[in-house]
Amino acid sequence: MMTGKVVVLAREGGLDWLAPCVEISVAGGDRVFHTETAVVDTGFTGWLAMPGETIERLGLTPYGQRQANQASGDVEMFDIHSALVLWHDALRAVPVHRAEGTPLIGMSLLSGSRLIVDSWEGGDVVIEEVANAGQN
Repeated sequence: MMTGKVVVLAREGGLDWLAPCVEISVAGGDRVFHTETAVVDTGFTGWLAMPGETIERLGLTPYGQRQANQASGDVEMFDIHSALVLWHDALRAVPVHRAEGTPLIGMSLLSGSRLIVDSWEGGDVVIEEVANAGQN
């Protein structure tokens, strides 16, 4: 089980922009793990997205590009890198999109998990592994 908190990413005109955040352990080819804070983004269908600065600091291995649709409807090409992630107490090799901004955990990485979010500032975020998820 992973836990985190809902944080305010920005405040504009009296409105709070909230995001569920958790810490995730990520390693490149050297298998040295670093803890990164990431936003859980259910609108992102990929695995993990990280800014170029973080990808370079971690020494992630590039392995190609992928076309992806943006929320705006635009289609963009993204560099893809490989990383090891400690997820539900197991090592997983996952693709990482190079995308500027806050690191994001997408729905592909969440597959097989239950996400619980108390949607207020400081609210709890829980990601639990679900045995036999998606099996009928």
